[in-house]
Amino acid sequence: MKLVSLRFPDKLLEEIDELVERGEYASRTEALRDAARLLLRSQIGMIPGRPLEVSKDEIWDELIKEIRK
Repeated sequence: MKLVSLRFPDKLLEEIDELVERGEYASRTEALRDAARLLLRSQIGMIPGRPLEVSKDEIWDELIKEIRK
């Protein structure tokens, strides 16, 4: 793995930290990795030569299911 440094607005980090505090994620890092996966799944069809594997609606529906577990 490679280390990546990012800057986030305070409010966004507070919301991520809230997810961690609620036990949705073990750490900020895990939350941000999951966010990156969601971004890639939703945008993969935008890469030339790559088919759209799943729609943004399907991703959102799956995310909601995971949150409600």
